[in-house]
Amino acid sequence: MGNKTRNKGAQVVVIILVAAVLAVLLWFVGIPLYKQLSPSRERADLSAYLSLSGPEAAAVMLGEKRAPADALVRDGTVYWDADSVISNFSDKFWYNADEGILLYTTADEVVRAVAGELSYTRHAEAAPGVGVTPETVQTDTPVFLIDGGKAYIALDYAKQFSNFTYKLYYEPYRVQIYAENGSFESVGVIKNTALRAGPDIKSDVVRDLSKGDSVFVLDRMDGWIEVRTVDAFIGYVETKRLSADSTDVAIEIPQDYAPPPYTDLTEDKRICLAWHQVSVAGANAYLNDMIANAWPLDVISPTWYSIADGSGAVKSLAWKSYVDSAHARGLKVWPLVDDFTSGLDRNTLLMSTASRNAFVSYMIEQAQELGFDGINLDFEVVPVEAASGFEQLMRELSVACRAHGLVFSIDNYPPRSHTEHYNRALQGEIADYVIIMGYDEHWSASSGAGSVASLPFVRDAIEQTLAAVPARKVINAVPFYTRIWSTAEDGTVKVESTIGQKTEADWVAKRNLVPVWDDELGQYYTEVTENNKLYQLWMEDGRSMQTRIDAMKEYGLGGVACWRLGLEGDGNSIWNILGGYTRG
Repeated sequence: MGNKTRNKGAQVVVIILVAAVLAVLLWFVGIPLYKQLSPSRERADLSAYLSLSGPEAAAVMLGEKRAPADALVRDGTVYWDADSVISNFSDKFWYNADEGILLYTTADEVVRAVAGELSYTRHAEAAPGVGVTPETVQTDTPVFLIDGGKAYIALDYAKQFSNFTYKLYYEPYRVQIYAENGSFESVGVIKNTALRAGPDIKSDVVRDLSKGDSVFVLDRMDGWIEVRTVDAFIGYVETKRLSADSTDVAIEIPQDYAPPPYTDLTEDKRICLAWHQVSVAGANAYLNDMIANAWPLDVISPTWYSIADGSGAVKSLAWKSYVDSAHARGLKVWPLVDDFTSGLDRNTLLMSTASRNAFVSYMIEQAQELGFDGINLDFEVVPVEAASGFEQLMRELSVACRAHGLVFSIDNYPPRSHTEHYNRALQGEIADYVIIMGYDEHWSASSGAGSVASLPFVRDAIEQTLAAVPARKVINAVPFYTRIWSTAEDGTVKVESTIGQKTEADWVAKRNLVPVWDDELGQYYTEVTENNKLYQLWMEDGRSMQTRIDAMKEYGLGGVACWRLGLEGDGNSIWNILGGYTRG
């Protein structure tokens, strides 16, 4: 009996020791192991997770991607920064944060909003059409804000002029935006689970997901799927918690807004335009002499106007009698306005709403007073930093010309990387004609001597322009001049002189030179050594003109322009070639 009692006691002691050991193991091994293997219940700080800068900031989900710029929620209105609105919804918006002005420009009106005001104005253009008056539209909240020096546009206002959908979610603010139609892969949640900040069960919980919820698939990885929730969170869910089957969810954006179409005054036939360089007012008196042989001419463009300063003031050499005389000869008049004034503050001119309005108003007033038929814009030094202002100037001048029945043409260098900001695609949409200045291939600033306008150069300029502009709106300008180049014994190369076609012929004849035709360049070349200098000349004559005209026919262009009257050779040969192109 005693032995049995002692044995039972020993067993109890063993059991207690084993239990103690197990407890110790559980405490020091099991619980840590459980903690290591069990999912985290820690909740993410959502504002920090979304990197929101303040209580008014809203994360923006654009389609299935987080937009780099947050929105702003104020007084129940969602605002997004103006640059994001322009790049994602419509480039017809333009703003100047310093002025506190937001513009939206269509084919026939300018809509203006002033930062912080409870209204906006329709038909706020500088020179509205006859019978058109500005209209003030009242709003409950501002449609345009400047906050911390940054411009914001109300999404509800932007939706009046573009097509997209959005929804605001709260605590914290998130905005889901769809700006284009799309199809998104959706999977169902098959078991209650968590959306986590990272692909790890120890990552913080962003939000809970319930069985039956749906999420959009962004990326699949080993054991995890990156997803976007319906209410604009991005996170990770274990693959085993989601259905293996998926469906495609189509998003279609209602097309509630259709901008008015751009109408144009582009001719159904090819036109022939020539510039008349008017450096002093008295040169206007020689119009009839300048066009005596120009029988196929349709349009004359006198160089009357120059921007005077950054305020938009304009210097003029215009005569009304010139317009009357041209009209009597059956010619249309599209005066040229340039930006060649020394020291011109182009940034202020282009980026200031007041300066642009002053310029546009003046040009329309001149058209009404003098009766000319169009405006030829020749801005050749547009700063990259003022590119958006140049685009806006073109839009505003386009609206004014359209409202008053004026042809709007724009002169351009042959396309090169340093002039991409001239936005030829926009020009092709809003202007009646886009004119290629198809010359100055080589000039005084060039690295060496060469042709003014070789055939490959002309073809390349046309082809690159046609990539952005409809052919019927493209006019190629040809030179009535060339350059004599000299190379000294020390290798110095310079332009000896710039001469017209008549002077060119006299220069060649005086030296008894026999020019050689270059098939590749499409022109004659000649050279001579005089006074220890090599003189070179790439000629501009009837044959070189014909090669360009033949190329222009291939491309179906809207016509030809000529720089400039008075430099063409004697007689009718050049004009007959041009007339054969436009009237043949």
